[in-house]
Amino acid sequence: MKRIFALVLAAAMIGALLCACGGGKTGSTVKTTVSSKYDDGYAASYASSTSKDENGDTVYEFSNDQYESYLQNHKNTLGGDIQSDIASQHDEAYGEFAYISEEKQAVIIGVHTEQYDEETAKTESASAAEYGFKYFQNLETPVSSIKVIYCDANDQNTVFGTFEYTAE
Repeated sequence: MKRIFALVLAAAMIGALLCACGGGKTGSTVKTTVSSKYDDGYAASYASSTSKDENGDTVYEFSNDQYESYLQNHKNTLGGDIQSDIASQHDEAYGEFAYISEEKQAVIIGVHTEQYDEETAKTESASAAEYGFKYFQNLETPVSSIKVIYCDANDQNTVFGTFEYTAE
């Protein structure tokens, strides 16, 4: 009985060891190539190496952990910048949030119903898209077409306006 228990325990330990060591991308690297138009230099402090290619574009090389950390922090920083930039164009408090959604390939801007104006949103969305491209063009697989979505700050399923942009 003790031998069977010891064998089961040994098999479980070996299985746990194999699960912990295998399957992940630990040790591999991620490379991004970013056009100078969309390179804000934010990635430089996260990358293992930085160089220029034959077109003058910046090539960043990251470990997987560095890349994930870079993406999260860059996304958060740009979201704050978008919100500040848009709010600065209004006399009173405007909007609730702005963030980048990789899933929707969009910049999401939350405003209240009484604050939304189609013409104002259309004008401001171009600036928000430029911030968005600083993120989406820095991905391992860059995204060249994004949306800026204005939605109800209290219910993101209520969309006031959607504006589409393509990178140059």
